Amino acid sequence: MDLPIQFPSEAEVIAEEVRRFRMLSPTQRVRSVLDLISTGTRLMRNSPRAEFMRQYTREQEELAQQVLKELIARHGG
Repeated sequence: MDLPIQFPSEAEVIAEEVRRFRMLSPTQRVRSVLDLISTGTRLMRNSPRAEFMRQYTREQEELAQQVLKELIARHGG
């Protein structure tokens, strides 16, 4: 079906978002990332699956710490 409206491709949308992000100052970039993290945290906290996400996050953090410890043990540090 041919629509009279052309929608941008996903790649074009991502490229535009990257371009805008790169135009920000370092301070604005950090603020943008922190805002994104804050929004994600708020969504997780208000989710009906909040307890599952807390547990999953905790498990992933423990796994990452274990992997890092093994890497350091293997390669010195």
